[in-house]
Amino acid sequence: MMYKAQAEESIWTEFVGNSCRLPSSSLPSKECISGKTLLVTGAGGSIGSAVARFAITCDVKVLILLDSNEQGLHASEQSLNLSSKAVRVPVLGSICDSVLLSELFALYHPQIVLHAAACKHVPLMELNPIAAASTNVLGTYALLQAASAHGASQFIMVSTDKAVLPISIMGATKRLAELLLLTHPKKTLQRKAVRLGNVLGSSGSVGPLFLKQITEGGPVTITHRDARRFFVTLNHAVTLLMTALSAEYETGILIPDLGPARTVEELARYLIVATARERHGIEIVFTGLRPGDKFEELLASPYDRCLVQGDDLFSTVQMEGLATATLYAVLEQIKTSVRDRDLRLLLESICKAVPEYRPSHALQQVVENKRQAELC
Repeated sequence: MMYKAQAEESIWTEFVGNSCRLPSSSLPSKECISGKTLLVTGAGGSIGSAVARFAITCDVKVLILLDSNEQGLHASEQSLNLSSKAVRVPVLGSICDSVLLSELFALYHPQIVLHAAACKHVPLMELNPIAAASTNVLGTYALLQAASAHGASQFIMVSTDKAVLPISIMGATKRLAELLLLTHPKKTLQRKAVRLGNVLGSSGSVGPLFLKQITEGGPVTITHRDARRFFVTLNHAVTLLMTALSAEYETGILIPDLGPARTVEELARYLIVATARERHGIEIVFTGLRPGDKFEELLASPYDRCLVQGDDLFSTVQMEGLATATLYAVLEQIKTSVRDRDLRLLLESICKAVPEYRPSHALQQVVENKRQAELC
């Protein structure tokens, strides 16, 4: 299984090539996390587990692995280097559980939080908007509160290009998580969101799906011929997240240089050739955009002002944040909507905080169906 993962990573690396700018020198993260206690949320997922495997090589003192997925958490812990002297603490639980978070921070006092836990699958979240809001918004806020209350120094959040001018509930809730991160009053807690594109090889991503379809003889299904995405490998993603720990980068939204967006069709055709299956005549079928999908993603809005930092590895988005009172009023409404499973209130609240967001027709239909069911 490990050999298969390594072989696939080499395929992703070859496809991405040199489009993603990486540090020219050794990672500063080794010094940033050596001897410290690190909490990784979403540790059972692809990015979280990859971060954990890297961190264990950097002589962390304590590595806390938090995930609500039992199988994923177990697999992540088992993948860690057994020769490391780091104390490993696997915790099965949710970032939405504020009592659990308080207990974890009181017991272990993590100085660094790498927040990778999220509901990330766009079409699935269109059908489950309350889950998206609960994890991406309320869970992030609970984690921020615990980190600031117990003196953590760094909070790095995995964000997404889908948070830019969002048309999906997943993107809108991640955008709201960014706003919470920027608005949080604890100035001594450095808070950084790193926007990533499509992480090739991560669970549920398009790359492994294409490989499976190719292996089975096709067809390879693509939403639209013009669909374009930013692609980054799992190793690149970890490097970017770890580099964000550097004191060079202050609180803000960090935009990596991922090169130009590329068509999803280009990825599919590359994989067909790379697996030597082109002679089998693998068919490509265009199925149409799904609810919440865009033709092309952006890493920053045309209305944002981006400042270049350091050696151009990241630029930082400068923008006017939502008024603190308004943001926290919205947060209270979201808490109520999640508790009462009130979809209408949920969408109204999110649109108030993220006015550029327009719920998809599919999501509006979910709201209407629920309203009709309540009338019966």
